[in-house]
Amino acid sequence: MGTRIEAVVALAGHGIRRPTALHLADTAARDCLTRAGRKATEVDLLINAGVYREDNMGEPALAALVQEDIGANLGDPPVGGHGTFSFDLMNGVCGVVSAVQIEAGLLSSRAIQLGLIVTSDVDPNPKDSGSTLVRPTGGAMLLGWDEGIAGFTDFSFETFPEYEHLLVSGLSWRTRRGPRAAPGPAGHSMMDIREQPGYLERCADCADEAARRFLSRLGMGIGDIDLLVAAPAAPAYFDRLRERLGVTGDRTAFVGEDLAGSYTAGPLAALDAAMRSGKYADATNTLVVATGAGITVALALYRQSPPEDRGEGPGPSALTAR
Repeated sequence: MGTRIEAVVALAGHGIRRPTALHLADTAARDCLTRAGRKATEVDLLINAGVYREDNMGEPALAALVQEDIGANLGDPPVGGHGTFSFDLMNGVCGVVSAVQIEAGLLSSRAIQLGLIVTSDVDPNPKDSGSTLVRPTGGAMLLGWDEGIAGFTDFSFETFPEYEHLLVSGLSWRTRRGPRAAPGPAGHSMMDIREQPGYLERCADCADEAARRFLSRLGMGIGDIDLLVAAPAAPAYFDRLRERLGVTGDRTAFVGEDLAGSYTAGPLAALDAAMRSGKYADATNTLVVATGAGITVALALYRQSPPEDRGEGPGPSALTAR
């Protein structure tokens, strides 16, 4: 018995003049519920794992806005009734895996019966950045409990702080020129991201190292993995990781060009691609690998085998800091 993926959706912001993080998350959530044949009122827990929003918006929590828009049990639940709890979780490319681990724990304890994860990103400074910071994309995944499969069984988060300088981001203040409209501020905040050469290649090296340690702890090897789901889809990372792990193309989830620039939706884009190609249905053991700034590597093992076939491997693992 274990946490089962009921549906996954990933989408790009095509046809929207100025896509917003909320609109992308709303659309992904609704499409995911429709694909699973579920209603929003059935959702017990909604987690938003997106990071970048228009105008660097931080509050209110985007998860609460998505909950309202899709109609997932608004307000305080009645006594003995059904409610939905929602919150934001920010962990970059690794955020979806973090959210899965939280929901898997609550599903296994029967605290919830259905969990929804949403994510979306847009360029927070479209007029000022001069280039596209992130491609407007969104995604959603619905998780339930299944007595017939092992599902998500093991997780690992490993950091490589010696490489944290390779990608640095933060907000800075840019003074606005021209007449000042008192009492408003004479400027606005800007999102600055500085990526050093070789960052993605180093991400692949760290992911390879972390994945091998993870599988070794489970008494497995890369040959036991039927499907590799990796994010980001950038060739410098993706191709290098496949080569280092020795995973062939028929065991890999390839993301389409329209979603190749996904940020937090990266793992969902890869899972969606695997489902559409049929590779997911044929895979007994799926390894999800997400790598981002830190450098942080998030790993999750998804088994479609019966629970009794799991063996005696260790349970979900906690954060490993190096």
